[in-house]
Amino acid sequence: MLLLFCLVASVYFSSSMTTNSGYIDKHYPLTYTAFKCPSASFIDRINGDIEKPEWEDVPWSEPFDDIRGPGDAPPSSRPPSGCSTRVKMMWDEKYLYIAALLESLDRTVVTSFTERNSPIFQQDSDFEVFIDPAGSCHNYKELELNAFNTVWNLLLDKPYDDGGQEHSGRVAKDPSDSKYWEVHHEVTATKIHWGRLNDPNGAIWSVEIALAHSDSLSMYPSSLKRSFFPRKGTQWRINFSRVEDKGQINWTWAKQVVWDPKLRRYQGKVAMHLPDAWGYLNFAESRDDKEIFDETFPVRFAAMNVYYAQRYYKQLHNKYASTKDELIPYTDESVLAPFDIHISTTPNHAEYKANLRCRKGSVLEASVTYDRLLWSNSKGM
Repeated sequence: MLLLFCLVASVYFSSSMTTNSGYIDKHYPLTYTAFKCPSASFIDRINGDIEKPEWEDVPWSEPFDDIRGPGDAPPSSRPPSGCSTRVKMMWDEKYLYIAALLESLDRTVVTSFTERNSPIFQQDSDFEVFIDPAGSCHNYKELELNAFNTVWNLLLDKPYDDGGQEHSGRVAKDPSDSKYWEVHHEVTATKIHWGRLNDPNGAIWSVEIALAHSDSLSMYPSSLKRSFFPRKGTQWRINFSRVEDKGQINWTWAKQVVWDPKLRRYQGKVAMHLPDAWGYLNFAESRDDKEIFDETFPVRFAAMNVYYAQRYYKQLHNKYASTKDELIPYTDESVLAPFDIHISTTPNHAEYKANLRCRKGSVLEASVTYDRLLWSNSKGM
């Protein structure tokens, strides 16, 4: 897929903008293409068995690695032999189907929570799914579950680092409470393939999930639900995490690498709540469909470069910058070069919105705010 993306992108960007496009190849996120589920009744057979005929020819993802990526992760934090984790996906008009296989040879699969909406990662071996259908870094869904099939569903209005709050049945029991949020059509199941839970000799277990689109899009108004409803040729941002040792180990599908303005380089972070670093889920009908790439990626990537530079600028000056020139020392200039950037701030410089537009040959536009709300002219809010 990456080779095809590079070929298409090189034609597209060479004709639409002048830029050092090498960063596109280097930083375009991991991508998984999900095909339509062949069975109309598959939802009725979600039982943790991922060897069903429907899953047989569905490709596995890349193996999970340390959340920081191999370039920044200490060797000791990377998955050892016998601790592989992979996922595969299908979809239909109502559900996104996810299968995962988690190997834990000579590692205890810790499993204790039995009450719904318990904070699974704080104690148990944990499989997590994160989805941001709008790609806006706001109003994204997280699901955690353990090998007992105990689940915790939560909605983040925005990342914790941006003042975000959890909305779930854990923090609020009353549906009328603004912090209450729950899913209604999700189906999950687990299965033990080898070994035993809570045994030092380890185990191999699988997860099978059906995420209902009606739940995943429930935070959006009707007009946006239609825009982000899965169909051939659309994309969601997605990531997966496997957590062990009470959160000390984080193995993920897509590495969490973002711009570090202090170090002036891209660095892997131990932080799942960086939705701008998640991978892409492409929805396709069949293997004959063309690969999808996000043509707005360069402007969105540049907008996030501004965002991280602004965060650091505020640490240094106790306010946000009001011009691009003030931010230049803290940015990757090659990423920003193709774009005109206008920054508007509140009178006390406590908030800002940055608008980016390609200088020539393209209609690429994006904006980002002080609390990471990301928008582009064909994606996001």
